Amino acid sequence: MKELICITCPKGCHLKVDEETFAVTGNSCPRGAVYGANELRDPVRVVTSTVVVAPVPSAGTNLPRRLPVKTDRPIPKGKMFEVMAEIAKLRVKPPVKVGDILISHVAGTDGNVVATKELTSDK
Repeated sequence: MKELICITCPKGCHLKVDEETFAVTGNSCPRGAVYGANELRDPVRVVTSTVVVAPVPSAGTNLPRRLPVKTDRPIPKGKMFEVMAEIAKLRVKPPVKVGDILISHVAGTDGNVVATKELTSDK
């Protein structure tokens, strides 16, 4: 039996998952059962981070130093360090709109790294 804490809602149910049958107990909603079984079969996470904003000479010093980003879908948990390594290499320049794809198929996954905030040269 594997013990997990469900992260799909604020309740944080203490789950027990059978490692052979993936039967879940301890959940107070159906989402907990799905989460528990999936967490053992194929754990995935949305990765959130920030990227460096490259200096733009004409923009002055008002640009933020970092731009928040995330993966547009959950990626395999085992690929998180590869995703973070690719994000760490990225430098962006304005303009960037919310949802712009900054890295396609990050770390060989189906996920993309997208901007979660707008970046314009006049902000």
